[in-house]
Amino acid sequence: MAYSPSLSTSASLSSSPQDASLPVLPPARHVAHRDHGEGRASGFASAYYTVGEKGRPALVLCHGLAASGLQFVADAHWFAERGFHVIVPDLRGHGRSTYPASLTDADFTLTRLAADLVDILDAEGVTTTHWVGNSLGGIMGLVLMRDHPGRLDHFVSFGTAFRLKTPVWGIRAFKAIYRMVGVRTLARLAGRMISPNPHTRAVVRAMAMDMNIEVIAHLLKALGNYDLRQAARDFGGPMLMIRAERDSSINRALKNDLPAMEKLDNFHSVLLADAGHCANLDQPDKVRRLISDFLTSPS
Repeated sequence: MAYSPSLSTSASLSSSPQDASLPVLPPARHVAHRDHGEGRASGFASAYYTVGEKGRPALVLCHGLAASGLQFVADAHWFAERGFHVIVPDLRGHGRSTYPASLTDADFTLTRLAADLVDILDAEGVTTTHWVGNSLGGIMGLVLMRDHPGRLDHFVSFGTAFRLKTPVWGIRAFKAIYRMVGVRTLARLAGRMISPNPHTRAVVRAMAMDMNIEVIAHLLKALGNYDLRQAARDFGGPMLMIRAERDSSINRALKNDLPAMEKLDNFHSVLLADAGHCANLDQPDKVRRLISDFLTSPS
């Protein structure tokens, strides 16, 4: 039987209790990266943590821009309890990942970030994995489809568009605001903009407090003009897009692309009520159930 989303705007599953306490990060592992094509050390090392036993079906939970693996701690434990080997990376320049003092635009191409993630999969002995990505984490799944075909099984995203174009002035404005208000105020504003949920705000603030403005600026350039529609069309594996009701900017970006994607037999989408850009934090029970049902249902 084909997958059929079990939740919609009218669904009424209870969510986890909301509080402002932060999850406890599992111990980090690190993979040092080499400059691909040159073979020398790049100065970058990706942090990641795992929950669940090796040898079980692999599941990557990948965060978005200016976030980290802190976003998925509770989800990682939940899926591990249900039989998955869960891998949660900190993308290049984020969270507990390390990087050199000198950074360039070439260090933060989407292709390089995807290669980092392949290094993590290889370190864990994982040839193929289920993929769940939020925002930039979803984009990374699409880049893996394009650059490393065969590494992904199921693909799930939320807060992700197939293409975006960010004006240069937007990047300049972000850096100017950062210089004016500082990281603490910017992190607080980010939490307020993303969600009214106290727990979501607390996690977003904590993640944003760790961001490096230069890392974010370089990545914004990489994200300023990408188009991964063809990668999605060519994928062939099961795809689920969770569209959060309050994630208005991403929903606008998806508006013109969804009709064509929904014609594909392997693509499914569902609209989730009362959730924003970090939907797994706003509606954890609903998002987990959607993903779990999708991963375990016959295609």
